Amino acid sequence: MPNGGTDRPNRAKYPSRLSAIASQFVISNLDYRIRFAFRIVLFVPATLFAFAAPVCTAQEKESPKTAAADSESSGDGEKSAPADPDDQPQEEPNIDAETVKAIEPLFSRIRDAKSTRVSIDVAEETIIGGAIISSKTSSYQIASTAPQQFTVYFKSDQQRTRIYNSDTKATIAITPSAFCHLPEPLAMQSGVFELPFPMGPYPEPVLALSLAGVDPQLSLLSGVKSVEVVDRDPFRGDTPAIHFFGIQDDDVKWQLWVSQAPKPMPLRLLVDLTDMLRANGSVELPEDYQFVLRFDFKSWSTDLDNSEKLYSYTPIKDAKEFASLQEYFDAAKP
Repeated sequence: MPNGGTDRPNRAKYPSRLSAIASQFVISNLDYRIRFAFRIVLFVPATLFAFAAPVCTAQEKESPKTAAADSESSGDGEKSAPADPDDQPQEEPNIDAETVKAIEPLFSRIRDAKSTRVSIDVAEETIIGGAIISSKTSSYQIASTAPQQFTVYFKSDQQRTRIYNSDTKATIAITPSAFCHLPEPLAMQSGVFELPFPMGPYPEPVLALSLAGVDPQLSLLSGVKSVEVVDRDPFRGDTPAIHFFGIQDDDVKWQLWVSQAPKPMPLRLLVDLTDMLRANGSVELPEDYQFVLRFDFKSWSTDLDNSEKLYSYTPIKDAKEFASLQEYFDAAKP
């Protein structure tokens, strides 16, 4: 079992939470022209930190009349229990042996890694009619030492947040001048699936490809409709690479370029959230609209001698400690 001992959560069981978070992120970053021309249905949070609040989607918020009708059977009027998504039959993903063989060397390298150091440049691109009309940049700096130590620093124009996770303590430096200690350290694999604080619009695949000892198969080959090898053309014309394409159960599409080398590494990850946003129904979008995230792995190394100081937080002078993340969110409310 990979470090953390956690199975991949069923995306079919929790689609609304993931879709709502991503929808809010996209809506809050929509270009002004789109906001003006198209009706926004979902409330737009005033700050990035509002993402941590629970969100109810249109699908979850049924009218009492509809709910009552659905709860009655057509025959004897008895109420039936709602179906558990886990009990619904799941189609087998379309992943052939060639694809598994091609991607497994990278996955094995991550599972077997004793440590990692990763630097990633991120671009959030709003595209209409094939033209990029808005692009925002951010970055990740990630380090980890199996089985549990890791740090993730996410930096954008609106946010500078770093998570420190050692064997004995976990701390979130929410801003350079505000921090909060968590009740207990995070298990590395569980942290891939869900962090306690927003760290970019779609961090799971980034963490799955960056943290030592986790199993990236749980994020990239589970909860998917299909994954395939697209081509083996050189990346940017000069780096031998394998190009993969996947479609998740929640309609998110991704492309991954992996170097062809004795020690493979991820080169670029493209995540297209467009179809997921349309299916979520939280925002009306033009036909030729796309929202794409591009993650470029600028450096990616394993089995380095990482200092344990990377995973321990030392507050700066006058930094304010919050007893909990909820206390911070309450204080940040207008």
